[in-house]
Amino acid sequence: MDEMKKNGPGPGPSEDDGPPPIEFMYRGIPKLDCAPVPENGVLEADVVEVGCGGSGIPAAVSAFKNGTKRVVIIEKQKRAGGNSVMARGLFACESSVLRQAMVKSDKDEIFTNAMNWHHYSCVNGWVLRAWINQSGNTIDWLRKRDVEFEVNTTTRMTYDIAPHWHCVKDSTMATPMAHLVEELIARGAQFFTETMVDELLTENGAVVGVKASHAGAQFEIHAPSVILASGGFLANTEMVKRFYPDYDEENFGGYKAPNMGESVTMAESVGANLERDIMLIKEGCASSDCAPRTLSEFGREPYLMWVNKKGRRYVDETVGSILQIAINAMLNQPEKASYVIFDEGTMHRMMDLGMELSKGDNFRGVPIPDLKEQFARAAEKAPTECAICDTVEELANWIGCKPEVLQDELNRYNGYCEHGYDEDFNKPRKYLAPLPCGPVLRHPPQGPLR
Repeated sequence: MDEMKKNGPGPGPSEDDGPPPIEFMYRGIPKLDCAPVPENGVLEADVVEVGCGGSGIPAAVSAFKNGTKRVVIIEKQKRAGGNSVMARGLFACESSVLRQAMVKSDKDEIFTNAMNWHHYSCVNGWVLRAWINQSGNTIDWLRKRDVEFEVNTTTRMTYDIAPHWHCVKDSTMATPMAHLVEELIARGAQFFTETMVDELLTENGAVVGVKASHAGAQFEIHAPSVILASGGFLANTEMVKRFYPDYDEENFGGYKAPNMGESVTMAESVGANLERDIMLIKEGCASSDCAPRTLSEFGREPYLMWVNKKGRRYVDETVGSILQIAINAMLNQPEKASYVIFDEGTMHRMMDLGMELSKGDNFRGVPIPDLKEQFARAAEKAPTECAICDTVEELANWIGCKPEVLQDELNRYNGYCEHGYDEDFNKPRKYLAPLPCGPVLRHPPQGPLR
């Protein structure tokens, strides 16, 4: 009668997750030879750049453009590029690409919407405003370096928001990183790869350089400007839990870049003013890593019904198209778990018409005739994540909730579908599709759920 899929961040990466092969991931980025450690243990520079990724590389290029002569870049990995090589593109508004595509992208409107969503208590408005204001210039800055971008339906962040995500044409952000690294080499930047910064050097309260180590040898780099751009700290579970108490390794699975937050620790040691709150980019609504991606996309469709571990509905299901909102809602549920319920009718609708809100063009509006077979295989392969049930009681037992609670919630939801008004979460009327899992109430119940 009912079919259901677990809807949550997933327990961890499968063999197909994580970064692609090294040479593909770093395509175009030249390999770097580590500069020799200075014999006297001291090196003089104008700028020391800690981190050779998506932030550090452009910063180093800008330092040269602003007249700096001696730039030293320190990278703990063997290769330049950092996590940026795994990104398809970057956000921007009011760029030349958007103007050419006739896409509305008003920076004032975007900033106001962003602050309304994130709240001033959680986001530094000055920093966010500067980032938004300069985002279009960043795209144009990269285009002058022969980087081609595209915006289209697959680069929308969600269904009803204009496509501000600028994807590198036929590549990833490895391409612009490659161009910028080549520019740094041509300008004479010194690179220290497989090198760690152990300490910030200070004098009279000011940072005047760094103490670094390479292959067991320690040395100092003296410079009036030190830029910390070594990435975040997602691989440092202790630090993540400190700044983000909601973090749970089981629910934030997947590939983790090897960022341990060393720069955060060093900055804090010299009295840096750290932000109180952090946010994680949370790609929610993912089914088990054992299940095909089609099921994750399916779970975001608006015609479905979402319930938590207690069998209670908790959100307007159309948030599935806005992943950040969806996962925030899920994280507030018992055990941070969510379940999607649907029936044969919904299944056949998707088989015949395809999906409606999927981010992928290969799913949206494209029939999926083998969808039912995919679910059957997923239920067999990942029985804790996907189940095909014949009764509400069987479904409730699989979830771990009380059958009468789930039945009551189905009755309530079906009543809303019949009358065309979601009294609880104001789900749009056109997406209120009943689930014939039991008697439909003639009149929706009034008052709170509990």
